[in-house]
Amino acid sequence: MAETKVYGYMLTLKIGAKLIKGLETTGLKIKPNYEEILLKANEGVPTDDFIDYDQEMTFGGKTIEMDSEESTTHEDFETIREAAKTGATVSFAYGRMSAGEKITYGNGKITDYSEDGGSEKKLASFSGALKAVKGSVTYGTYPTTTAA
Repeated sequence: MAETKVYGYMLTLKIGAKLIKGLETTGLKIKPNYEEILLKANEGVPTDDFIDYDQEMTFGGKTIEMDSEESTTHEDFETIREAAKTGATVSFAYGRMSAGEKITYGNGKITDYSEDGGSEKKLASFSGALKAVKGSVTYGTYPTTTAA
């Protein structure tokens, strides 16, 4: 079986069913959670018992506004900013958005958001993080439903 290279540009994050306008970077962090258990059967030697996991996606890009024709297919930095300010739960899809490719989808809250502006006629940038709501994450293949 031939190896498959998954390039960074192939991994994207959707908010709802919409792409993020200006998105340049994405990231995925899965943190398993364990509980230490002491049992007589193990003569008091502690063992770690898997409980669940936390999942977080990071994102960043350039501050490019969507135009009116893109309102059905894209979100931009300003709509993400609004979701962060209100603590809204958003649906997400993360992975390769091509038919039959593996993706992760569920619901989450934006836990971090920032914008950085500069000068010299360069675009400003935005970045943030989205934490998945426990129990809402599903692993599947694209296309899939990611109802908002």
